[in-house]
Amino acid sequence: MFKSISKYLLYLAFFCCMTAYAFAQPNFYAETISNVSDSVIMKEIASFTKAGRLLHPDTLQAKLVEIPISSCSDKSINWAASSFFSSISTFIHIYFLPDSSLRKVDSIFVVTHSHFWVKFPGNAYKGIITSASCNFSGSKKQRFYSDYYKAFYSSDKKRLYIYLIDGTGADKYEVTWVVVNDKYLGRVVDKID
Repeated sequence: MFKSISKYLLYLAFFCCMTAYAFAQPNFYAETISNVSDSVIMKEIASFTKAGRLLHPDTLQAKLVEIPISSCSDKSINWAASSFFSSISTFIHIYFLPDSSLRKVDSIFVVTHSHFWVKFPGNAYKGIITSASCNFSGSKKQRFYSDYYKAFYSSDKKRLYIYLIDGTGADKYEVTWVVVNDKYLGRVVDKID
């Protein structure tokens, strides 16, 4: 079957790499809301996404806590859920490539209340481009707001959703990144009208 030991070792290394890659990927695949298998996650996502409300119009508004945007610029969007009276503090950061005319997502990371860094693999944000920005409210309580960028905690604080909407016409889409128990689970991407 194998003519030399080096060929055998090459096949073995390839098999080991592919196996490691397969097990390193999140076990949650849901590129569209219709593919979400977890009913709780599906209902929570359906409560704030356009595609979710179209697919599941009978879904009641989930009890999600919106995390306020703490800063917004051409280089990044940041959310901070931190309070002196709360046991939860979470910081979410989306960074954009600096030398791009469009805001192409360069990285996403989350620092949770447990001081864990949630790692997002490159395929979670690869190809995501947005032209939308935030608005300045002038309010001392919440200075920035946006209909295009949102972040939510589930009522039990176990699930975190980061939401982005962009595009125009037939190319309009929304992305929801899902974090469960301080681990990146996957993303949901839907085209919308």
